[in-house]
Amino acid sequence: MNNTANKVTYILDDTVAFALMDLLKAKARHFIQLNEYVYRLFDGQSVVTFTTLENDIQVDLVKG
Repeated sequence: MNNTANKVTYILDDTVAFALMDLLKAKARHFIQLNEYVYRLFDGQSVVTFTTLENDIQVDLVKG
């Protein structure tokens, strides 16, 4: 986990990451698939970006 100012980064296995994405999608105002590897959710205050890596998914949380 990396933490810089308002940004926190996690590396999760894909099963956990997609379960988290499903939970966050339920409350997100906007859900955007930027390309086949990157998904972004906005809830009005925070931005969560899911980036598919080779075996895991990087999850970046930026609090507004």
